[in-house]
Amino acid sequence: MHKIPGSHVRASRRSSFLTLSAAALISLAPIAAEAGDKHHHHRHKGGEYKEKYWDGACKVERKWKRNGDYSEKRKCRDDYAYGYAPQPVAVPVMPVQPGIVITPPTIIIRP
Repeated sequence: MHKIPGSHVRASRRSSFLTLSAAALISLAPIAAEAGDKHHHHRHKGGEYKEKYWDGACKVERKWKRNGDYSEKRKCRDDYAYGYAPQPVAVPVMPVQPGIVITPPTIIIRP
């Protein structure tokens, strides 16, 4: 089998290219994950934690303090019905009298 001149150089370039592209993908993954989360914001400050997000039509703000206190505030839009469909209303059905009445003839049996 004959060796192709320059094949060693191509293989090392290919492996270095793959290594660099894998490193770039790994380093950019946290940035891409953070960019997809538009409504979730929180901050850590001195052991305290604050979180803001949307739950349907309500804006929720949660706060935890260092001493263990917890508070949650909800501000909801009035025009939103929380995504639930109204309950169906049962309508009673009135029986309808037939338009034509057929009565069988009366049969009388005499001895």
